[in-house]
Amino acid sequence: MIPRFVRVALPRPVPDLFHYEIPQALAGKVTKGGVIQVPFGKRTMAGVVVDIVESSPVPARKILTLSDLPPVPGPLMDLVTWASGYYLSPPGLLLKMALPPSAASGASPNFTLTTEGKKELERGEDPCLDLLRALSRGPRTSRYLDERHDLDLLEDALSRGLIVPAPPGRRDSKSPPEKAYSRDEKAVTELTPAQKESLGILLTAIREGGFKAFLLHGATGSGKTEVYLRAARALLDAGKRVLFLVPEISLTPLLISRLDRLAPGEVVALHSGMTATARAASFRKMNIGSAKVVVGVRSGVFTPIPDLGLIIVDEEHDPSFRQEDTPSYNARDVAVKRAQLEGIPVILGSATPSFESWHNAASGRYTLLRLPERATPSPDPELVLVDMSDPSLPVPEIPSLSRILLEELEGTLERGEQAILFLNRRGFSPFLLCSKCRQALACPNCSVTFTYHSEKEMICHYCGQKEIPPKICPSCGAGALRPIGAGTRRIEKALAERFPSAVIDRLDRDALNTRGALQKIYRGMDSGITRILVGTQMLSKGHDFPNVTLAGILNAEQALDLPDFRSAERTFQIITQVAGRAGRGPKRGKVIVQTWVPEHYALVNAIEGDYEAFYRTEMVSRKELGYPPFGRLGRILIDGVSEEKVIRAASGLANGYDPQAADARQAEREQAF
Repeated sequence: MIPRFVRVALPRPVPDLFHYEIPQALAGKVTKGGVIQVPFGKRTMAGVVVDIVESSPVPARKILTLSDLPPVPGPLMDLVTWASGYYLSPPGLLLKMALPPSAASGASPNFTLTTEGKKELERGEDPCLDLLRALSRGPRTSRYLDERHDLDLLEDALSRGLIVPAPPGRRDSKSPPEKAYSRDEKAVTELTPAQKESLGILLTAIREGGFKAFLLHGATGSGKTEVYLRAARALLDAGKRVLFLVPEISLTPLLISRLDRLAPGEVVALHSGMTATARAASFRKMNIGSAKVVVGVRSGVFTPIPDLGLIIVDEEHDPSFRQEDTPSYNARDVAVKRAQLEGIPVILGSATPSFESWHNAASGRYTLLRLPERATPSPDPELVLVDMSDPSLPVPEIPSLSRILLEELEGTLERGEQAILFLNRRGFSPFLLCSKCRQALACPNCSVTFTYHSEKEMICHYCGQKEIPPKICPSCGAGALRPIGAGTRRIEKALAERFPSAVIDRLDRDALNTRGALQKIYRGMDSGITRILVGTQMLSKGHDFPNVTLAGILNAEQALDLPDFRSAERTFQIITQVAGRAGRGPKRGKVIVQTWVPEHYALVNAIEGDYEAFYRTEMVSRKELGYPPFGRLGRILIDGVSEEKVIRAASGLANGYDPQAADARQAEREQAF
């Protein structure tokens, strides 16, 4: 029997695939992985063909058009199938990330009349006459036709050859492309012995071919990027391509600047901070073969890249690689699985590896490579722990800044050097508190306190709800609301008042809400104009500013208060990463770590720079409780309009749960991973 139907993944939050009939005009042209336009309800939608089958269990509507985009490659289709099962994520939403913006957004194709359609229009008797008349005035999109005509008529006209998709037109953005950020850097001519050893092992694996996973554990400033670049160069010389994943958009400009010297004009970026036109251009370059290196954030792991030869995941420990919303996935682990399916090496790099990756290296699943020392002559920074609970400390002049840190800032500015201050709390203050009833102002949607940003705005950082702060407490109707605690905006404002002649900037999500803001921050730091940079976690990730000699970490224990079994791990990582930003040039750096719990082992080990001691201590409780890497955790959220319905649904789910069957399914998904 000739296959007449397809199973299609559509970008809908459901696990199902949808059946469609292949029209006669497309017989033999539809392939697995092909991008097609199909009717869905009263609209059209782009989907990806998962299977071609002989029959459909339900009455199936017909495919409208076949896109001129190349099919999603087989290994990438297999990757989506695995990720969909492993993370219980809708396959259509995962595949959406493998498509260029026009297809991913469901952009409607244009349709035009055929010669036969014009003849039927002249006869004036066809049931699709109104539709044909609309097209007689020029090409129209399916979305335009959907809104004015019955979608069944569109399907009928297509199947009878009265209309056809018009050739795609090119749309150029009216706004000029954003100028790429670059900086002048001296080329590294000599590697350290540790870099040479690690690179040699990587090059051997590249020559031998096949899948192999490496964990590159390098101290901050040890030259991990240089090892990445030289390994990538070997792949490019062999005619292969490289996928480079970073956890944050903020890391892409400087990385692309370095990669562009490796492969001039052959590096493209892919992330949500780019315009749709720019992302579409990146996809075109990949399709025609002019892009050799792709730099992306977590969604980039699903990018189709012909002749892929190497995947690099920098800062692999970073929680930004994990997407909690639908479709949920961990890009680091998906990258390892993709490398396995593609039969290529993958490099995971970090100064503070995730416990899962370190455990995999310890068990022999990954090959461990070490860069224990900085690649530059500069010594490791001096770390100073300030116990904020010490009653002998002078009262701080600026809230959250100890007198010790403030004096170090003064000295840094006097010497013409730069400083960074880390506080993992954006906004002006964490919450607003009533001076009378002592109630904090909470979001009505999720009961999380609003973060106070300004007199015009407070934001719930959990659900995104925004409101104008009231003057009087809504709970008691009498008390004034006061901002409590400090966020990055408050610290920035206080420092600007304390050091009026110094340029102070801020690096957090709020500061990057305008085009070019990130490049402006980088240029300020590189030029030395910006003297103090205040920021959140973005400060800790891979930045290299040689004139930064002081790093201050405020509320270092903040993550320890979170109800997260990884809280100690996150604390250790943050302190180590932020400390690594100081003293990367010829001058030795200094790091001031302020905390209210100086005895906690995460802080003690971070100050001592002893990752393995911290790992051994933390693994004791992880193993006892069955937490990762010794077990797997999943989260089920049940939402409903009434408590009764939610309880009933949760009870039904719990009663129908079979642990043995679930373990068997999970083991099957994890096989060879």
